[in-house]
Amino acid sequence: MDIEYYRNFIAIVETGSISAAAKKVNIAQPSLSYQLKTMQERMGAKLLNVQRGGHSIELTDAGSILYNKAKYICSVEDNLFKDIADVNAGFSGTLRISLSPSMSINFIKRYLTSFVKRYPNVNYELYEVPIDEQIEQLLSGTTEIGVANAPLKQPHRFETLITRKERLVALFSKDSLYLNSPHPNILLDDLEEIPLCLSRGCSELFLNVCNDSRIFPHILSINTTKMSAIAWAEQNLGVAIVPSPTEEVFGEDLLVKEIKDDRLFMEKTLSIVKGRQLSIVAKTFIQHILRHNTGLTI
Repeated sequence: MDIEYYRNFIAIVETGSISAAAKKVNIAQPSLSYQLKTMQERMGAKLLNVQRGGHSIELTDAGSILYNKAKYICSVEDNLFKDIADVNAGFSGTLRISLSPSMSINFIKRYLTSFVKRYPNVNYELYEVPIDEQIEQLLSGTTEIGVANAPLKQPHRFETLITRKERLVALFSKDSLYLNSPHPNILLDDLEEIPLCLSRGCSELFLNVCNDSRIFPHILSINTTKMSAIAWAEQNLGVAIVPSPTEEVFGEDLLVKEIKDDRLFMEKTLSIVKGRQLSIVAKTFIQHILRHNTGLTI
């Protein structure tokens, strides 16, 4: 089927009506209606419930499947020509990655810096989005690799190549009034009266564990990114609760205490869509990570 049919179907869904889509793609409304009819006959299923002369539409179950697949098909074609042009110029291309917002800075430092030095002609599209948007981007083909601060939902659709567990830590300003012990660890109930600043990625886990333990913490702030949570601690306004690998180094004005509770760890993952062919650049980048990280860390 002509790929323009898919593009026009996407336009109908996203504009909410046949008439609006016809204006967007610059095609006569009767022609667009005929395309929709042709697609429904070809698919053997009703794709849209069209109301009021095409001014309002509703996706059927079959239409939802086609919409998601059409997004992927179109994204593949959009990326195809650029990738071929890049490859013709030497080893190059575009590496497209979805990342949880709190992970992007360390990911750039740990992996992308060395990859850029080795392959200077590659360029990058990094999408710093929550996990639900990562799933949508991966399935639609917008990105090829997902780096998340938790396992992706719908695990039957994804292949997880790398997994890493990170414990939650408490970060205190060295001038904090709440530093009552020189011990490198802290218990969960020691945090109950302290103003806490959580990164959103770990907030649900932390609060659930507190609830299970009948501990009622004083939450000063919940922050989209890990770096924002840490900023509160750096300003001595509260204590940051964030996930951290053992080798991570924080600012000299911060003191790190591991929270001693076996329930308090995050599972970070690097995933791809199961059964989908990766671009040469994506394959090379994954090999780069695996080759330089025998401990499978992300």
